[in-house]
Amino acid sequence: MNTETASLQEKRREKRIREILSAALDVFTEKGYPKTTMDDIAERALLTRPALYKYFRDKQSILKALVEWKMEELIAEFEAIAGDGTRGFEPQLRRLVRSAIAFQKQNRGAFHALLTANSLPSLTKDERFVALKNRLVGVVAGILQKGIDAGEVRPEPAHDLAELFLSLLFHPAAKGFVEPDNEDAYDGRLIEEVFLYGVAAR
Repeated sequence: MNTETASLQEKRREKRIREILSAALDVFTEKGYPKTTMDDIAERALLTRPALYKYFRDKQSILKALVEWKMEELIAEFEAIAGDGTRGFEPQLRRLVRSAIAFQKQNRGAFHALLTANSLPSLTKDERFVALKNRLVGVVAGILQKGIDAGEVRPEPAHDLAELFLSLLFHPAAKGFVEPDNEDAYDGRLIEEVFLYGVAAR
């Protein structure tokens, strides 16, 4: 097998994996993670069950790959915002919030699956997941550090501020899981105001 043929096969495999993950996201959104079976995912992906197992050994491995894929997408969005430094710290932070809220709404099936799969302990120890999380924190910390350097943000450790910001930022996904019919769960205005100005009356 020559290099060109191997590369083509790898591209086809990657395309097939993305199709499977997209199918899994749809089914997780419709049925919830606990009620979704490998048969459901195979049917949505137009695969036989044995064919699906050639790509993923079980439902949790699909969820792990799905979370990693979506984290990469979110990091790319955040990096694009961070790369546009012409608008200053506050506009960048507001763009991060609005981008993340829209992302959570569009991918609520993945977030709900993660919350119900009991997979968080194993994911938090996974090297690939940890590396992606650190990249996400690093992008936000970079924006905050610029704000600190410009005197727009109080001089606290940027990494700690970034982790605090992200914990606020992903609260809507958890709230939307508990209250699935509450669209106000995905209102990011309070996150923006609290992080920028605190909760004390002004």
